Amino acid sequence: MELIESDQLKYLANVIYIAHIDGALSHRETATIEEVRSSLGAKMGTLKAAIRAVETGAYVPSPLGGFPTRVANVAHMLYIGVVDGDLSQIEREAIQRFSVAAGVTSEQVETMLREAITRAERSGSTVSCTKCSATIPHTVKFCPNCGNAIVAPATDAVALTLDIPATGYAIEFCESSAAGFPAALEHAKSAPTFASCIRAKKTWYLAAWPEQSLLEVTGLAQLLSGIRNRKCYHNGSELPWEELFGFAWCRRNRDQAYRPIEYCFGKDETRVNPWGCKQAQLDWTEWAQWFSYGQFRRAGLLTSAHVWQFDKARIRHELMTNLHQFRYCPHLRMSLIDCVLRAIPDVVEVPSRGAWKFSRADEEVPGSIKIVEVDQSGPFAFKNEYYADGVRPVGLQVLRDVLRKALAEACIGDVSADDLTK
Repeated sequence: MELIESDQLKYLANVIYIAHIDGALSHRETATIEEVRSSLGAKMGTLKAAIRAVETGAYVPSPLGGFPTRVANVAHMLYIGVVDGDLSQIEREAIQRFSVAAGVTSEQVETMLREAITRAERSGSTVSCTKCSATIPHTVKFCPNCGNAIVAPATDAVALTLDIPATGYAIEFCESSAAGFPAALEHAKSAPTFASCIRAKKTWYLAAWPEQSLLEVTGLAQLLSGIRNRKCYHNGSELPWEELFGFAWCRRNRDQAYRPIEYCFGKDETRVNPWGCKQAQLDWTEWAQWFSYGQFRRAGLLTSAHVWQFDKARIRHELMTNLHQFRYCPHLRMSLIDCVLRAIPDVVEVPSRGAWKFSRADEEVPGSIKIVEVDQSGPFAFKNEYYADGVRPVGLQVLRDVLRKALAEACIGDVSADDLTK
């Protein structure tokens, strides 16, 4: 039959849809698809386009052309359905829907089905030459028509899809010529769940681990750093690669640190943070801006003195914002963050000598208060006036006290407050 290229593509896609509907593609189905292509006189590019259309998962078979073309299309769909065994229920239902739309009666479908079964049984003793498509006995080693070497077809079906687990972590990736691919494939094969499939003539692999095995998942992600075709999933949902593995580079640095646990607290850079993650970006330093997250209020009705009240909701919001892309890190302990927030005083008084002092602003800003300090040196008195927009800790004693309380409440024993502050 003569069809224009767009109709050839649609005709082939209808046949390929039936071959793919069970999630596997046998070698006999592959040979049948090639046979149909050859009978249509379609180019290989048209066949590849038809395969891509079906592999999107959104393709729905639909009739084309006149009635003879529709009948021939149904016959080919039936044949590819039975060529590697009985017509499955899902294949039968799909062909039935197509036949109704094509105007083919159920009696005609049953007649064509019997013919397809008879043809499939006969073709079991023959093979199709991969070069000239001639039908020849399966016992010959060379095609008598073109001389092409004949390789006996394998019987195993090749999976066309990968089942993403509903729980845990999973990575799927495509075969690649990248230098790190062999090591990545070996690592993937060690996963509790490993599978492969064929898409667009390329092999895709799936490796999956349970929820508590993120370190193993990260190991594969690092090996796939130079490979473009890759996807990652958490609890069955696809995530952007950098969202799930945004912590990977930091974890590599941690693994190389002299004391990994102290790396997380920032001690290796002398910028200790109480949160247990340097990516929180809220270090315990005199110039840290988060010490100004809060407000001054009067210490009492009959006094002009002020106390500082921390805005812990704002501090926590900034922590969660900064840590969002690192939230899957297995070393991040959210329980510690909440314990630290509780251990930090809600209200701070600033005496002349104590653990806290005022934070000096360059000029008056919203929420700041004016501080007047008098320094009496002998017979002379010096007045120091400035604006304060928050408080700052004096030394490390406050940090030490906060960490002791928080580490104890979080039941963390692999590091101590003294280790981090000495």
